[in-house]
Amino acid sequence: MTLVRCGVGSLPHIDPEIAADFVLATCDVPYLPQLPNRHPQESMLVQWGDGIGGAGVDGNTLAVGGHPGISEEAFRGAAATLARVNGGQVKTQATGPVTLAAALRAGGVDAPGLVQQVTKELLARIELHLDWVGGHADDVVLVLDEPALAALGEHDTIPDAARSALESIVASLGVSVGLHCCGDTDWGGVADIGFDWLSWDVSTFGSGFHNGVDRIARALGKGTRIMWGIVPTTPGPLPETHVLVGRYGTAVANLVVAGAPFAALRADAWFTPACGLAGVSVAEAEKVADKLAEVVGEVESGW
Repeated sequence: MTLVRCGVGSLPHIDPEIAADFVLATCDVPYLPQLPNRHPQESMLVQWGDGIGGAGVDGNTLAVGGHPGISEEAFRGAAATLARVNGGQVKTQATGPVTLAAALRAGGVDAPGLVQQVTKELLARIELHLDWVGGHADDVVLVLDEPALAALGEHDTIPDAARSALESIVASLGVSVGLHCCGDTDWGGVADIGFDWLSWDVSTFGSGFHNGVDRIARALGKGTRIMWGIVPTTPGPLPETHVLVGRYGTAVANLVVAGAPFAALRADAWFTPACGLAGVSVAEAEKVADKLAEVVGEVESGW
């Protein structure tokens, strides 16, 4: 069985058409990339948070007193890839409400019930986005990017306000919804929310993952699927393929022992880079894609 390769979010490219070439050449399921190096409006916080809570654009982030962004620049990377999609399945992503609320607080927004306000406005934007994407694709997977969840302490659980916000988005959208976090977090708590997909960086697994394996396994038994973030996306030399496959194998073993169905860990899973690729060069992004293909080939032949 051929395993599925996909991507996480951002790319380093400047030209949207070349970015689309990259996506279509390296992914079995295309995803709609963000190109923050092309325009700051495509950075994840600005792309989804500009105008929420009265914040505007300050450089490539959000702040009270910032200027309204140029909205037509926000999704040019996505549009170039989507224009070449003709039916089938496509993955897209949105900055999650917890991370957006944290960014707005850091930018000076101080409002009671900020997470709830952000969630309401974000949902409206996501619904418009899904209408647009659904005009080109038969099946859409939306992944919420929530790096702020990695800030949870070693033994902390997801706060009630954050859990409520994430649950409301999952319940409100008529597509498959996942959550991506590129650091260790309360993965058991995330699994309990009922996401269709969990997207993670295998190299960051710590107590948040290990303390949650029973709940993750239970969610997988109910149909949740995994996007395995296998290949690091930081600049510099990449680990050997056998090291990356070993990390995957260790996580699989932990989940199988906890009762997870093996199909959910391999045949039904997707394989991706660990995070977005905007922080590396185009040449390094190509090496990540090549390494991902090597890892998938090893898993296909050895598992």
